Amino acid sequence: MWRRKESLSLGSFIFLLAFSCSAVAEQSLQEYQFTAADIQFLSQFQLDQLAPPPKAIGNRVADDIAAARLGKALFFDAELSGNGSVACSSCHQPQRYFTDGLARSVALGVTQRNAPSIATSQYGPWQFWDGRADSLWAQALAPLEDVKEHGIARSDIARYIARAYAREYQQVFGELPVEVINSVPAAAASPRQGATALQHWQQLTQQQQHVINQVFANVGKALMAYQRRIDLQPAPFDRFVQALQQQQSPQQLQRIMTADEVKGLRVFMGKGNCASCHNGPLFTNFEFHNVGAPEPNTANVDMGRYEGVVALQNSEFTCLSQFSDADKKDCEEMLFLKKQGPELVGAFKTPSLRNVGKTAPYMQSGQMADLMSVIAHYNKPLPPFYDRAQHPSRPHFDIVPLNLTEDEQRQLVLFLHTLTSPIDITDPWWLADSP
Repeated sequence: MWRRKESLSLGSFIFLLAFSCSAVAEQSLQEYQFTAADIQFLSQFQLDQLAPPPKAIGNRVADDIAAARLGKALFFDAELSGNGSVACSSCHQPQRYFTDGLARSVALGVTQRNAPSIATSQYGPWQFWDGRADSLWAQALAPLEDVKEHGIARSDIARYIARAYAREYQQVFGELPVEVINSVPAAAASPRQGATALQHWQQLTQQQQHVINQVFANVGKALMAYQRRIDLQPAPFDRFVQALQQQQSPQQLQRIMTADEVKGLRVFMGKGNCASCHNGPLFTNFEFHNVGAPEPNTANVDMGRYEGVVALQNSEFTCLSQFSDADKKDCEEMLFLKKQGPELVGAFKTPSLRNVGKTAPYMQSGQMADLMSVIAHYNKPLPPFYDRAQHPSRPHFDIVPLNLTEDEQRQLVLFLHTLTSPIDITDPWWLADSP
């Protein structure tokens, strides 16, 4: 009789355990229930909803395949630097989703900022963290002359193009004035590389300066044509939304995203309010915000967009410049540029969250090592650093506490990893050694 009671007790325990597991599984599957309105909303974030890149009004060769091939060759060419060791790909490495994994990039020196991914950068109206360039072709030029990055003067760039890429250049842009370039003295000449290079630049004739500037601008346009070819593959999130659209079962959906990842998706779109800035297929609004990221150097505050706007207006290479292929009336971003306001102070561009799980560290100077640190900051943000002696006004602060639980923060990070696209090793634009 005792043994029978033991047997009944054991049987009851197994039954209750099975019932409990079944209940947990059932509750887990409930996470995969989405309304038609939910699915329609999520569809706006799918990669296949991404339109073709905006027309590059300032670059007539932006979609020219020969220009893209030339741009690719230049992108991976370390000779395009002051010491022959730094290529664009040194800091924008394809295997790292075109980042370098460093807080601040290291080339000829240590830069001020973190290297953002250039994948899908062709969709944004502004380039750099502070938006000091209004096109990819203009953006590509600044690192070339920056003494901490490539450190090569534009006169040397023109000479190198004439020596190493004359045929490819002429195929895309037409005549290359080799005689004028060869008449330029050997000393590095540039208006952007300090007093000595500026003096050499001022000693050149107007014709020499114009030819050098035109070749220099065209190098940027070729690099832009290459970058416009860099595409992303669908991520697990994209496949999940597609499965929802196809009305696949919870069991099928579970094979694409885990219950915790789906919970993180709900936090992202709901309580976390992340989608207010990180929206659309690229998870960015392309705008500038001050989110109170820790100030890397309180003795020399980075003003972000506030100073970026000034640099933009002083740039030789914008949509409105003589080296642009645009009709000036079409340069709407420049014509209606917001030039001042407290919301510009310490504001930086909202980055795309595509592949964010693979592009650490984060923020404009890599102040945060991992995604959990980023979420913790947003969850309980501190006001931005303010120094009356340096700031023109008190910075406008764009975020409020999220008050997420520890589980919700963890789940949100898990969801962000579902935005990672596989690298297509057959895509020649991602490979250094492909034509």
